[in-house]
Amino acid sequence: MGYGEIYNTTWWGVALDTARTAGTEPDFFGSQMKLLTSNQPELVTNGDFATDSNWGKINATISGGTGNLNGTGVTSMLFQDILTNGKTYRVTFTVSDYNSLGNNDIINDNGVSLYVLNSNGTFTFTFTHNVASGDIYWRARNGGIFSIDNVSVKVARLELDQIEAKKCLADWIHTTALQELNN
Repeated sequence: MGYGEIYNTTWWGVALDTARTAGTEPDFFGSQMKLLTSNQPELVTNGDFATDSNWGKINATISGGTGNLNGTGVTSMLFQDILTNGKTYRVTFTVSDYNSLGNNDIINDNGVSLYVLNSNGTFTFTFTHNVASGDIYWRARNGGIFSIDNVSVKVARLELDQIEAKKCLADWIHTTALQELNN
């Protein structure tokens, strides 16, 4: 039995079937571990606000490399339609020019506050989207003012994936050790 034939179909299934035909010692486990535990693709387009594009705007502007919200007398919002109902997301962003007046937050399409902004800085939070439509909004109202930059929204890999990947690593090491003992 060669290295390419060692795989655990109880969890990996057809994802590793290609390892059989690799012909040399494949790194099939390493690539699968990276798939489970690595960062997911970026969902936000133009999160660095390099151009005045890709963001929906209501009483907001994009200039100087930031998204700028001013909720003085109006509700100001920047948004993108990137979320899927039932998925968990990790959101990271930087706030500048924050004032303590009014209300500044991040909301979903139902107007439910996902995260309340209360200072300048870089912030990260995780939430599960529970609305059929997919917009995420940065919102300033009742006199709130702030700017955002370096916005990132990615699907969050759940701890269960990492636990399962570690279990498969242990199975793979055990199977490889048994093969070497039998040769």
